[in-house]
Amino acid sequence: MARDTKISAAEHCYRTLSRKIIGLELKPNEPIGEHALADLLGVSRTPVREALSRLSAEGLVDLRSRAGVVVAPIRMDAVRTAQFVREQLELAIVAEAAQQSNRRILLGIRQAIEEQELAIVEDNPDLFFECDERMHALYCSLAGREGVWSFISDAKKHMDRVRRLSVQAGQLDQLVQDHQGVLEAVMARDTEKAREIMQLHLRRVMLDLSELGRLFAPYFEQNEAKAEGQSPAGQS
Repeated sequence: MARDTKISAAEHCYRTLSRKIIGLELKPNEPIGEHALADLLGVSRTPVREALSRLSAEGLVDLRSRAGVVVAPIRMDAVRTAQFVREQLELAIVAEAAQQSNRRILLGIRQAIEEQELAIVEDNPDLFFECDERMHALYCSLAGREGVWSFISDAKKHMDRVRRLSVQAGQLDQLVQDHQGVLEAVMARDTEKAREIMQLHLRRVMLDLSELGRLFAPYFEQNEAKAEGQSPAGQS
């Protein structure tokens, strides 16, 4: 696999593995072999080990004495923390975005929503997720805070795996309605309405968490998944 020569081999491994884990190409509890990864990525085992150590610190892989390295299961506490951080940042962003007017960016947001509608018709969850990421990043640009998106992206990694499952479960029409509602509120410069809809939108994954835990039980930390099923979703 060719890599960007502007970044180190370890960074290339980290970015590739992180993308595959978050995108569920590498599934929770799936073993990761250092030799196979080194061959796949065209690097030595040293940068692979550096990348795995970094991913372990982020809670995306587990280092187990007998099983070796495995993709970490989805952990409810990590998802809730990610959701909390993301919500605080995005509500602040959408409030500031509602006070701005940039026709080019607003058209870009509308286009991303239209492409999501197309993704639903074509049953293309990868396209839906890609457009969703672009749309949220554009709100940061509209607010004049492009750099905040990198903080949001880092904070929401654990939540993103659940979002992927939610997309696979096909709960997409309501998400598009949320997106349209936020855009309409932002264009009307209705700060409170934009925040209200965005908050509800960002919490939908948490409301569906116990159902996703049931549908994709092998992906979740089993003790947490069982506990989640015994209480209302989204409560701690």
